[in-house]
Formats: sequence, C-alpha cells, structure tokens
Amino acid sequence: MKQQGEAVGPCLRPLESVVRLLSHQWTIPLILLSGRSESSLRYSDIRNGLVKQLHNGISDSTLSRTLSELTDLGILNRKSFDEVPPRVEYDLTDAGQGLFQILNELGEWTREQCHLGGLRIPNRYNPVSD
Repeated sequence: MKQQGEAVGPCLRPLESVVRLLSHQWTIPLILLSGRSESSLRYSDIRNGLVKQLHNGISDSTLSRTLSELTDLGILNRKSFDEVPPRVEYDLTDAGQGLFQILNELGEWTREQCHLGGLRIPNRYNPVSD
C-alpha cells in the first residue's frame, strides 16, 4: 500500500511545462528555425524567418514573450552585446538542440504518415507546409 505523499510515477511538471509551451502557435516553428540555423539569430532574423516560414506576421510582444519563455525554460540562450545600437542574439542550448532533434523527427514522421494516408488530420487544423 502506498503511503500518503508518496510519488506516483515520475514528476510530470517539467513535461507539462514543455507541452504547454509547445502548444503555443509560434514555439515549434521558432525552435525549428533556430535548430536549422548554422549560427545565432538576431531578433529581426527570427521574426523575418517566422514570417517567411509561416506566411503570417507575429507581433513584437508575442515574439518577445515566446523568446523569454524559451530562455527561462532553458531551451534558448540569449546573449546581449554591449553595443550601440544594442544587439541580442539567440541560439539553442544543448537541451534545445535535443528538443529540436525530437521535433524534427516528429515532423518527418508526420510527413511520412500523411503521404501514406496513415494520419487523418481534421479539417479544423490548418497544417503548416514546409
């Protein structure tokens, strides 16, 4: 018999935090954009890359919030340079690289399943094409 307060299975809070963040509209595309880049990205590079990738604009407040959340979670590094005008660059942490690999593999699996007819995506979802 389990004692009161004894853990039941692994702690799910980190997983819940990541899944909640991944459910935001811009998070997965931002991680994929960062992971596919060969160098650090500046704010404008990220915004322009997302617009080009998704054919949809992102507000500065939404992008700033998403970058902060990913930085706080340990997915992105944020590096500020003491210059005029100020310069900030972002790149994936080691944990972010691991998440990028998982998302990239999930994307490959999804494309494969769609082409094989194994996935039936409801009409209410508007999949983003690469």
